[in-house]
Amino acid sequence: MSNSFGFTDLMNKDEHKRKKTNTKNIPIEEIKENENNNYDLVDIEKLADSIDELGLLQPVLVKQRDKYSYELIAGHRRFNAIKKLISENRLPEDYEVLAKKVDEDEDELVTRLKLHETNLQTRSLLKMPEEEKIAIIDDYMDILDKAKKQGLQINGKPVKGKTRDLIAERFGISHYTAQKLIRKAKEQGGEEEGAKISPQKKTAKKPITQLKKIETQLEKLEFEGTEEEQEIKKKLIELLMK
Repeated sequence: MSNSFGFTDLMNKDEHKRKKTNTKNIPIEEIKENENNNYDLVDIEKLADSIDELGLLQPVLVKQRDKYSYELIAGHRRFNAIKKLISENRLPEDYEVLAKKVDEDEDELVTRLKLHETNLQTRSLLKMPEEEKIAIIDDYMDILDKAKKQGLQINGKPVKGKTRDLIAERFGISHYTAQKLIRKAKEQGGEEEGAKISPQKKTAKKPITQLKKIETQLEKLEFEGTEEEQEIKKKLIELLMK
């Protein structure tokens, strides 16, 4: 199947312009994580050790939101690895993160697509936990739906085609698998066939996704190792999974 545009061109369309833009060091407290990021933060400890040994080899991608505020677009694992190093006193508290800015006037849907593109370059959708897959497909469906309605163009080409086909192509999965994931995402969002979803519901985080993120953060908490602290941690995780 040949579509009107190529997703893989998304990260390359302004590469020439971005190469002209100097990277800059941004104080870590000025960078905020992206609320649209549904990708799990895996292997943070291993990545932290690598950064500690070799330094940050690739800048994170950010979008400036205010004079002293940047939203993280790509590099959430690197960003959290750096925060871990700071918490362990392996990096100074005033550490500045090497970052590259995207255009402030870039369409928000394009920015959201870039978040997916950068994550998909390193992780396969089919190897992710079920909850993570569904959350990602749900967000991607929302982007595609809005892109079509707004007539968004990438490289001068409109975003069009069946959602199932576009998702199958982008994630490298069969049409059957794409349709199954789409159905699960709709069921989890409470969408009935043909029903309209309110904007609030479309943009709201799914409870299971929120719980998954909280559970992941709890797993990363480092206590002094007493039995009492470990028991508290265990009970908190069990409570979340009820």
